[in-house]
Amino acid sequence: AVGTGLNAHPELSQKVSEELTQLIGTKFVSSPSKFHALTSHDAINFTHGAMKGLAANLMKIANDIRWLASGPRCGLGELIIPENEPGSSIMPGKVNPTQ
Repeated sequence: AVGTGLNAHPELSQKVSEELTQLIGTKFVSSPSKFHALTSHDAINFTHGAMKGLAANLMKIANDIRWLASGPRCGLGELIIPENEPGSSIMPGKVNPTQ
């Protein structure tokens, strides 16, 4: 099986890890279970899940701010965002909050 080290010298993975640690300066270790390391992507999945949760929370915050600042003629208008530049000539009352 490719990547498991079945046909390699028993000390190869440890020696390669030590050499990489010296060359790069970041600690490298060989997985105790090569088959599990090949089939499992736990760290990537956990990181992806955390980033997806963060993205969902940031989207909720952005939508809440957008709704709370909606107005002036209709909408909630509970939040006032400073008017930094004029809005559209087609849509009176529109404000482009920038910066």
